[in-house]
Amino acid sequence: MLGVCGAFAAAVAMGAAATAANAVDRGGRHVEAHAAAAQRAPAGRVLGGITPQSWPLILDLNRAGNRVARIVTGLDMTCTSGENFGTADGFTGLRISSRGRFGARYGPQRIDAGGTPADIEGTITGRRSRDRGSFRGTWTYKVTFYDAAGTSVLDTCESGLVRWTARQ
Repeated sequence: MLGVCGAFAAAVAMGAAATAANAVDRGGRHVEAHAAAAQRAPAGRVLGGITPQSWPLILDLNRAGNRVARIVTGLDMTCTSGENFGTADGFTGLRISSRGRFGARYGPQRIDAGGTPADIEGTITGRRSRDRGSFRGTWTYKVTFYDAAGTSVLDTCESGLVRWTARQ
C-alpha cells in the first residue's frame, strides 16, 4: 500500500475535504457544509446533536415539516494509508416520506482535490420519531484519491457508518 506524504496529507486535510464537499451538484441533495451553515435558516424547526465521532450535527426542517431543508455534520475520515482527517458534509432538500423517512446518496463523482483527482461518494438515511421530537439515522462518506493521471488509486478514506441523532 502506498503511503501518503506530509504534503499530500496536508492537501487532504486542508483542501481536499472542502473541495470534495463543494463538488457535488447543489441541484441534488448534497452541499458543502460551510456554505449550508452560512445560508439563512429556514422558517421551520432546528434540531441538533453530537455524533459518536464528537462532531456537531444540525438538522433544519422546512416550515411544513415535510422536508429536511438542510442537514450538516463533520466526519472523521480514516485512510488505508493510515492517515486521518476531519471533513464536513451536508445535504439539502430531502423529502420526508409519509412514514417519516428520508435518504439520499451521491457519487462516485470525480473532483479535483488540491491538484489530485479524487472520487467522492456518500449516503444519508434518517427517520423521524413517533412523537416527531427527534430524528435518527446513518451517514457515510468516502474519498478515493488517484495519481495525477487519474488511473491508480493512491489512498481511500472513509468515515465508516456513522449513526446520528438530532433532537429539539
